[in-house]
Amino acid sequence: MTKHKANGDSKSERRNDALSLDGAQNRRELAETFCASGAEALAEGDFDEAFDAYKRAAKLDPNSTKPRIGVGQVWLSYERYDLALEEAQAAIKLDKNLGEAYELRGHAYRLLEKFREAVDDYNRAIELNKRAYLSYYGRAIARDMLGEVDAALSDFGACLKIAPEFVSAYYDRGVLLANALRYDEAIDDYSKAIKLDPNFVHCYVARGEALYERGLLRRALQDFDRAVELDPESPDAYYYRSLVHRELGSERIARRDLQTACELGFDVERDA
Repeated sequence: MTKHKANGDSKSERRNDALSLDGAQNRRELAETFCASGAEALAEGDFDEAFDAYKRAAKLDPNSTKPRIGVGQVWLSYERYDLALEEAQAAIKLDKNLGEAYELRGHAYRLLEKFREAVDDYNRAIELNKRAYLSYYGRAIARDMLGEVDAALSDFGACLKIAPEFVSAYYDRGVLLANALRYDEAIDDYSKAIKLDPNFVHCYVARGEALYERGLLRRALQDFDRAVELDPESPDAYYYRSLVHRELGSERIARRDLQTACELGFDVERDA
């Protein structure tokens, strides 16, 4: 009888183990479904829904890195960079060879203005994934902030080689080039960004500024007009358009644009 009872217990234990394994598999699969929903919501800008989906996934599968990365990306969107940093560190603790986690932590460090730490994390992310274009992009910005202009330009180039339709990289490289007084190259980058996104208001303003610095006043005016058309409350567009009108001898229009810029909050002393 004792032997029979033991065999029965053994079968029961095996059955319970099987059920437990099936349950764990089901939880992992459901967690994957929530992660997919979170990624879709994040891409659509529905951060609350994304956050909820990733949190559900984390609860179902606490050892998965995907929900951690997802929650961290949501925190970046909410500008809670400290919390994004925590999620990245938790993901790295789970998997020390996860490039996405280092990239996420790099973004958090960069946005917290810890640029050297950001570069170190982007280095690791790129080491783990040579095609991590967002890591090249983030490292470019961090290096620019560190005054490493040539290295930043190299990273922007690497980013755009992998992702040639990445609008923000053209725009940010254009800003870097304009700051270095390389206006023709900046104009070229701004033009590429505008071709990809014809409604990019800031890019029209930036290209207009570069054209103004090159003395191409009529072309600059066209860009500022377009910026105002797209965003009638863009103080920068009105301010820089006032400079062009003044150069062209249209003093009355220049004063009107300057007044509008100030009413919209443009700090004239900032540009002095």
